[in-house]
Amino acid sequence: MKPKITTERHYKITLSDGSTYYGRTTIEDKRYKQHLGDARRGNHDNKNIQEVYNKYGYDDWVHEWLSTETGDKQHHDKIEYGYVQADPKALNIDTGKYSLLGRGEYEKVQYQHMLDNMSPEE
Repeated sequence: MKPKITTERHYKITLSDGSTYYGRTTIEDKRYKQHLGDARRGNHDNKNIQEVYNKYGYDDWVHEWLSTETGDKQHHDKIEYGYVQADPKALNIDTGKYSLLGRGEYEKVQYQHMLDNMSPEE
């Protein structure tokens, strides 16, 4: 099966405290509004973004388009991973590195992570 090819815009949001978040979307304006709306409601999936919003608000958030790319999911994952790894202020929960692995390799990493974090009683 051929991988699905999409055109996606990669973006960066700089938050009020100078920290950053990297993402990508096919629904340009709507995605930024989703981030902001989730934070306003107090239920942003990224707890780091939620904490910054709770402390500083959103008045100084800056949204920037970084690039427009066409490719498969792995291509887009590599682009996003590069942005996140290059920025020490990035608040991304998933750095994208595991999404660069094949499904079987990712499952092995998840399983090993679970084993590494088990208490002796488990």
